[in-house]
Amino acid sequence: MHLRRLLLLVLLGGAPARAHSVSNEVALGLNQDSPASPHGTHVADQLTLRFDLNDDWTLKLGGAYTYDPETPPPEGTAFGTSSAQILNAVAGVEWDASSRVNLYFDISGSPRASQRFGSVFSISAAGITLPIDVQLFNATSNVGLVAGASFTFGGKEIFGTVLGGTVVDVSVGWTLLSIQQRIDAIVDRNGNPVARPALETYCRLFPNNWRCKALGPALKGGEDTLNQVSLSLAVLQPLGSTTEVDLSGSVDFYDKDPATAGFFTYRAAQAATGSLGAGFPLAPVLFTLSPAIQQQVGAWTFAPWYQFIDYASGLGYAHVAGLRVSVKIGEAWTVWVSGSAQWDNLTPDPLISSTTLVTSGRVAVGFRAHF
Repeated sequence: MHLRRLLLLVLLGGAPARAHSVSNEVALGLNQDSPASPHGTHVADQLTLRFDLNDDWTLKLGGAYTYDPETPPPEGTAFGTSSAQILNAVAGVEWDASSRVNLYFDISGSPRASQRFGSVFSISAAGITLPIDVQLFNATSNVGLVAGASFTFGGKEIFGTVLGGTVVDVSVGWTLLSIQQRIDAIVDRNGNPVARPALETYCRLFPNNWRCKALGPALKGGEDTLNQVSLSLAVLQPLGSTTEVDLSGSVDFYDKDPATAGFFTYRAAQAATGSLGAGFPLAPVLFTLSPAIQQQVGAWTFAPWYQFIDYASGLGYAHVAGLRVSVKIGEAWTVWVSGSAQWDNLTPDPLISSTTLVTSGRVAVGFRAHF
């Protein structure tokens, strides 16, 4: 996002106006509901405030709220998806160390949010692995830090402002995810749902039952943490006074297999990352690559983009395509509409070669006002 701010300044060919600003964005998301991605329609709102403390320092405060309504079970399955409410907050500072160097630091967090949804659990006994349909409870909270820097090379410096030039943005992020998971229900051999209290009662009466031995730890549940480190690089190149192209990418590292964290963990962690009009990963990310272009036509700016996402742990990949159209109204207001379409090829269980195609999309409208 810091690179985007610089990109806009290059397009305008001038220095940033030292003023406070408020921006808000509202989004509607549509997602194909399936066992590989148990998630339907959602709505989200994101508010960001910026305060220019002086000519060099900017304070950022923001938050986002996402609501997932309850959805019925997909055809042929027993369990639907419960509603969920996800809150995210972020605070950060930016420092213009020089006309060519901008440094930034953000801290973000999300309190505990939970959701129940259908999944597949594999139990093993006597060398035989048997998949069963289950209802999984997942609760997630997270805290994260991002530090980065933008550098401008080339261009012309006039009165302390660089016009044109190549912008390079590098950042490193760390996220600590705290996760609680348990099985709340299963589908028995007759295709009937059986809730966790009934299973626990049965297993107390028949502790040597092989299914009870296999399901016992999952019924009890547990808590764990997952550390994620993300390295990002973006390069922006102006082509004339009204056009830029940029290429960005990231690679992620984890301290353990992220596939065990569950679907909802990444749904919650990505709820307020960047523009709400962009897509969001449905699984832990291994790396991303995204080319984009921005074209200014008078007061209008058109910005189509594409992103490839490769998921960790052999969970699949995704293609995302999007467009953002913004218009500047007077000196103080900018409004925009943006949207994206996403196609995920997911492999819910790497031991099973079959993949599931999941389609999703988002549309958002927003504004920014200086005051």
